[in-house]
Amino acid sequence: MIVITKISLRSIGVLIAFWVLSGPAMALDVAVPYVGADYIWSQGYTGAGVEIGIIDLFVADSNHPAIDGNFLGNQNFAKGATFMGSHATLVTGAAVSQDPTYTGVAPDAGWWSGQTTNAGTITKERFQTVAVETFAHGLGGLLGNPVEVISLSIGLPGDTSAVDPDQWSLGIDHIIRDSGRTITIAAGNGGPSNGTLAGRPTGAFNAIIVGGTGADFNGDPSEDYGNFPNYSSRGPTDDGRSKPDIIAPSSWMHVPILNSAWDDFNGTSISTPIVAGGAALLIDMGLDLGHSTDSKVIKSVLLNSADKLSNWSHTSTQPLDIAQGAGQMNLENAYHQYLPAEQDPGTVSDVGWDIQQINHNSENLYTINGIVLAGEFITATLAWDRIVTTGTEEDIDDVGYSFDHLDNLDLYLYDADDLSTPLASSISTIDNVEHLYYSAATTGNYVLGVKMANAPVGSELYALAWSTLAEILDLLPGDANNDGVVSADDYGSVQLNFGDTGDINIPGDANLDGVVSADDYGSVQLNFGATAGMGSVPVPEPTMLGLLLLGGLAMLKRRRS
Repeated sequence: MIVITKISLRSIGVLIAFWVLSGPAMALDVAVPYVGADYIWSQGYTGAGVEIGIIDLFVADSNHPAIDGNFLGNQNFAKGATFMGSHATLVTGAAVSQDPTYTGVAPDAGWWSGQTTNAGTITKERFQTVAVETFAHGLGGLLGNPVEVISLSIGLPGDTSAVDPDQWSLGIDHIIRDSGRTITIAAGNGGPSNGTLAGRPTGAFNAIIVGGTGADFNGDPSEDYGNFPNYSSRGPTDDGRSKPDIIAPSSWMHVPILNSAWDDFNGTSISTPIVAGGAALLIDMGLDLGHSTDSKVIKSVLLNSADKLSNWSHTSTQPLDIAQGAGQMNLENAYHQYLPAEQDPGTVSDVGWDIQQINHNSENLYTINGIVLAGEFITATLAWDRIVTTGTEEDIDDVGYSFDHLDNLDLYLYDADDLSTPLASSISTIDNVEHLYYSAATTGNYVLGVKMANAPVGSELYALAWSTLAEILDLLPGDANNDGVVSADDYGSVQLNFGDTGDINIPGDANLDGVVSADDYGSVQLNFGATAGMGSVPVPEPTMLGLLLLGGLAMLKRRRS
């Protein structure tokens, strides 16, 4: 992350908060599969049709062969000469690189580059807000074509509370609420102490604030992104809120820089576009499936499907870990979390999500269908927006932002036989995220409750994502009959259920895409011999596959006739 100071860039006033490394590169080719991006690619979602806006000090090198394929244009918000920068280039590469080895998370996403300073003057906070507004609403040179995701790996030292003096965080929160766009922001590299977030705009409520994982700056090179490095900034914010929201790989990255070159870097500057790319993959998926792509949905899905690293903790009034947030992004889990269609309050599947209105002083209940076994984890994430108002929108260069209010929503878990005494709760009065991570004490039925505290008459729109952790982790590609092993019996399950659709893990759905089709025969073949917990062991079965494929096509023909 670049932290900008209020002095000339020609003086030594800009702290470049990513580090040049030496030694072997622990790179995108390790980190991107580590967070499961390749799994979503295998389902057909690579970011195509989604656009990302990269806001930085300067513009990225759009001629770099790793990122030139889907370049959409530069936007200069600093009202001066346009300059290219290595930081903007490496950030862009982490999100969208199309290099065959060092591939970004969303390689087919289009991208815009936004410059917010020039070589002779400081950056201005208003340039940043105008850049976000322009990208989110498709203004100016975007010709009415808004981006879906915006990524900022830059910041200004100072206040991370609800009302920042320069209105940068306020502006971002208003824009997210108004546009529904997803915005990722780097937490900074000021750790290991608590309260070391980089400053504005890391205090934004509605954005996704991103920390990093991997080796320390001065540590030995490591591909173990299960480590949490000392440098990644910790929360809480100045007003006590839980940030960051999520973490992702940030260490020993081999990324593109100026003049078609590559170099190796550390820092949350890199983990932030990795999460932005993950959001782009989900939005690509959501547009295809007709799901809501509102920022609250994307945020709740990403947070709820994240992996907890060691020492993760939270309390009923501190929803997220102040170092890890909800944990490390896991896009394979996120795919399965987001795959089912939106589900209203009532009886819901083991894994799902909803975007819903709630009235003041009321509660929406979600009864998880099926038995949750003792020891299984029930995870749920609730997200909603704080309300920021504006003056006139006629001139975004001068518009003022004012903190209006934050509704108080709470999240509860009940035993289905007792809806009066919660088993667990997330009841922060200052955050706009609530999070549950509960190990079921007994086998039984469970209910989630979203409650809105008593307040002035009105309603609030929230997104909720939930899962029983074992439901996601136990999914085995190729296991069409869900017996824990991929065998010849699974071909029969595909044939028997051919054409059925539904939520994840339906009988016959070997590739876990929610529909039983000819593709599932291929998934059985690819994973033949695998058992739950051991991964894929491909064993070709061409004769069996061919015979059953013909049978499946015949069945499909009968169903259509």
